[in-house]
Amino acid sequence: MIDDMPFPNCGDRRPRGAPMFHRILAAEPLTVQQALIDLRARFAGAVPADAVDRMELALAEVLNNIVQHGRHPLGAVPRGRPPPVTIHLTVTSHAGGLACAVADDGTPLPPSCLVPARLPPPEIAALREGGFGWFMIRDLTQSLFYFREQRRNVLCFHIPPAEDGRRPSGAAVVA
Repeated sequence: MIDDMPFPNCGDRRPRGAPMFHRILAAEPLTVQQALIDLRARFAGAVPADAVDRMELALAEVLNNIVQHGRHPLGAVPRGRPPPVTIHLTVTSHAGGLACAVADDGTPLPPSCLVPARLPPPEIAALREGGFGWFMIRDLTQSLFYFREQRRNVLCFHIPPAEDGRRPSGAAVVA
């Protein structure tokens, strides 16, 4: 695991509430959990709490999907036990909210994840586990887009600040 990017002229001290968080991590549950804890600590107090909450929830879904489903594509690793997928996570704070980018070297994202879907009726939802992560991601984010370049997945989205104390509606655009 590589720690956060250093800040110029700061030596070993990293300013609290710095505008950027960057981490390269293995797609493993404890590593993802620690990255989310560190990410929340980085932006706590510098970004509205509602935006930090929505960012954390959306990224938890995205990162956990990579951990669970993002195996290395066949032929991409030598025989034997493949190493974990590598994730590059970058979040930048700006006047319009939080810009998030997640890149990984796992399998391509299935196209079905990118198609906006409606939630099933509550009685069906109560009977099965899972399947709602992408619905939540689309609801919590704006300007959601995905592309695959060479052997890397890239998913980017925006978390806007709340308007008048209300959570903004997530008009997700998926390309």
